[in-house]
Amino acid sequence: MSEQSLKLRMPVRSPEPGWIRLERDHALFQQLVDTHVVRTAMEQVEGGSGQVLLAEKRRQLAASLRITPSVSPYLHKVLEAVRKLLRLEQAVELYVTPSPVINAFCMPLPDGKGLLVVVTSAAVDLFSRAELLFLMGHELGHGILGHHRLPGSALLNPSDDSLRLGFDEVMKLLCWMRAAEISADRYGLICCQDPSIATRSFLKLASGLPGQYLGTGEDFDDQMDDWAKHRIAGEGMDETHPLLPIRVRCAHAFAESDYFVELFGAGEAPPRLSMEGADEACHAELTQMDADPSHIDSLDYAEEVMGFLSLAGFLLAASDDHVGTVEYHWLTQLVGRDLAERARAFAGEAGYEAYCREIFALGAGIADDLDRAGCMKLLQEIGIIAVVDGHVHPNELASLRMIGEALRLPSHLIDVAAKDLGRGEDRRLRLGA
Repeated sequence: MSEQSLKLRMPVRSPEPGWIRLERDHALFQQLVDTHVVRTAMEQVEGGSGQVLLAEKRRQLAASLRITPSVSPYLHKVLEAVRKLLRLEQAVELYVTPSPVINAFCMPLPDGKGLLVVVTSAAVDLFSRAELLFLMGHELGHGILGHHRLPGSALLNPSDDSLRLGFDEVMKLLCWMRAAEISADRYGLICCQDPSIATRSFLKLASGLPGQYLGTGEDFDDQMDDWAKHRIAGEGMDETHPLLPIRVRCAHAFAESDYFVELFGAGEAPPRLSMEGADEACHAELTQMDADPSHIDSLDYAEEVMGFLSLAGFLLAASDDHVGTVEYHWLTQLVGRDLAERARAFAGEAGYEAYCREIFALGAGIADDLDRAGCMKLLQEIGIIAVVDGHVHPNELASLRMIGEALRLPSHLIDVAAKDLGRGEDRRLRLGA
């Protein structure tokens, strides 16, 4: 649908948060608020929220442009259209802040009786009116659903050790943050009413390119297939937002749901999905970024390769003299519980030297059957086990190098895999793991 042909329809009833909110968002939110550390963080934020929100509003008043009918009639009309479509009665203040980066955020007003939305100048400059409807609807969706109540950024970068989450909780928090973005996208879709508009927004967000250089992006989500094909285990699990092709697919699923179609009355085409089906489709997309390798189809290797993965993976997990719960869970998901248990038992029976000889024997056979790229991928898949507990022990790096040698990889490629572990550790340390 072109910008010129965009004709907005009013919803036949008020959009209902209970229906719009992704089930995964709701379920993970409830699980997180049931944990002591998260409840403590929420209480601290709520206790000082008035002053924090007032300070942020003062900052925007001092450094940004507050949008009024006389300051920017264009943007004020976009905001009013969004408020009308969402039937939002509470006050909304809109600010534009100078920045070359496309970004936006939403927070409560200091008095708790409305919402404040900040949009960067790059977003206003690059996004069409329809795309701004999507963007502002998305941000107000966060506010309507109360996502600000769970202080994700503060929990990922805690100033106090008492607020530091364990690895499993950090991964759950990140899963929730990604799911929350999909819920907010649904509000954006109610405002722009066409998933192709959301897609164009994501194309601009991905590239920073203006519209004249971009097409419809109908095959943009094919990037997701290529990413899944070439990814290594754990890649994407430390991101706060879903990959943009995932958001495209989830937008289409919601737009094809019975709830979305019925929200605007009789549509031209019947719904393809129930809301339950739309949620399931989004869940399947989002799990590709979870801290769980069980969904990776590329690990369906021959028996000999799976045996090597299990032995090498257990060696890596045990290299710091302690097989952590998270590391062992990852290994069982990677190769299956039976193979993981066999590797554990063999380690106890054979001793270190015999165990390593078996790894080298299996590795030699794999190196004869797989090309160098295939062996490198195996090393990267195994290597993630060293990172998932949040730190990389020097002994784990030494074991990774030995595993690479067993696969007959040259030293410069083993160095690449080792550096990947260092980058993974840096990311997880920043996330408070």
